[in-house]
Amino acid sequence: MEMVDLGETGLKVSRLGMGGAEFHRHDDLNTAATVGSVLNAALDQGINLLDTAACYPKNEDLIGETVSHRRDEYVLATKCGHLVGLETGDDWTPETITASVDRSLRALRTDRVDILQLHSCGLAELQRGDVIEAVTRVQEQGKTRFVGYSGDNEAALWAVESGLFDTLQTSFNVVDQQARIKLFGAAKSRGIGIIIKRPVANGAW
Repeated sequence: MEMVDLGETGLKVSRLGMGGAEFHRHDDLNTAATVGSVLNAALDQGINLLDTAACYPKNEDLIGETVSHRRDEYVLATKCGHLVGLETGDDWTPETITASVDRSLRALRTDRVDILQLHSCGLAELQRGDVIEAVTRVQEQGKTRFVGYSGDNEAALWAVESGLFDTLQTSFNVVDQQARIKLFGAAKSRGIGIIIKRPVANGAW
């Protein structure tokens, strides 16, 4: 498996990563047996970047259940910001982010993630600043090594140009080329690591 530098983070990641979104979209895949089989096979083949999110139902729990015993073998990225999995609050508040991260760590059965990403909040939330301050505090507490933004279009460009994020996760595939045109050059020039999501456009074709 080809290994590459993830921007200027110092992380070495496999060219191909493993995303968790598809598991929760299909009930027959969202089981410990299936997730464990897929993730362990991926790790055995040299894939070392696992990406999930607090709002992928059960996914963090299943990662924790099936591969947390191999924690030192993979770079772990998750996302935060949505209220999913929490009892009270609102999306995109510092309180929700803090509670979401703590819940994620318990589910993933680890004391830290490698990359914590704000999960597709809009430009207004980014510009308000408090959500960025919240993930920065999480980083200062040692619960994540790096902070990233996961999203597209004008919010993604703002995140890149702000200089506040170590990584950008954004959509790029044969039918969606906007990131290549508007984001990749700006991110590369700032040493921001790029993670591609929706590489097959969620199977659109």
